[in-house]
Amino acid sequence: MKALYILYDAQCALCRRCRAWLESQPAFVELRFVAFQSGETERRFPGIGRLNPGDQLLVVSEDGLVYKGPHAWIMCLYALREYREWSQRLASPALLPFARRVCELVSANRLSISRLFADGRPGAFKQMLEAESVGDDCVDGGCRVGR
Repeated sequence: MKALYILYDAQCALCRRCRAWLESQPAFVELRFVAFQSGETERRFPGIGRLNPGDQLLVVSEDGLVYKGPHAWIMCLYALREYREWSQRLASPALLPFARRVCELVSANRLSISRLFADGRPGAFKQMLEAESVGDDCVDGGCRVGR
């Protein structure tokens, strides 16, 4: 594997920060970023829109394999020199449910989180997490924060 295509939301501050962080990491595999809103996405990956790239992270390998949600994040980590071991741990049967839960939580709340990053106030994200309780609102694999 020489490259991975990462479909991201160019209008989301959280997604842009994740992209910048991924780009700053030494990698074994070239990461190519494609905004899912661009015309390039459907030209390069016909039919990809059926997978709802706005709902979860999508990563496409050079040979056309598509990874969604937690598997996409694990593939991003797998591509990075310093995080490959973590990707293998998170892909294990013991930790994959945890990775899935975290990805679902972030994906479901990425626009709220994005507003906090765009806000520019230091510690705004930390304050939101401290103010929220996660408990009874967690059902069917998803949680809500920022009510």
